[in-house]
Amino acid sequence: MSSPSDSLVSSTSASIESVPTSPESKEPWLPDQAELGSSKPPWYEEKSSTLRSSDVPFIKEKGRMFDKFEVILLGPDERAHRPPRGFHSFYINQLEMGLRFPLPRLIAELCHHIKISPSQLAPNSYSFLLAL
Repeated sequence: MSSPSDSLVSSTSASIESVPTSPESKEPWLPDQAELGSSKPPWYEEKSSTLRSSDVPFIKEKGRMFDKFEVILLGPDERAHRPPRGFHSFYINQLEMGLRFPLPRLIAELCHHIKISPSQLAPNSYSFLLAL
């Protein structure tokens, strides 16, 4: 015996499966290889850090870092997605959302498990993860 909701689900399912794929559906836009290899500016914008050496004490205080942590600021030609060897990049807004040092074990193990740098987590991810 079927209920009215069963027939509604069946008819909806059948109509979804019968919808033809649109010939207008397109792949996500990516720049072509010629553009990537050209000398033109990249299709994305790279920005250098606006932090100054006078900000280091604020960063250490905000992250509750001990003296054993070294904070370096990137130079004008360096980018957060390419940190110097042996360092990790973090953003001020991640500190504002609760990131502290040393990294909590849960966050370190999660990043290791999903194979990302802690700086790749969205700033509000720290709030959610730390609430666990």
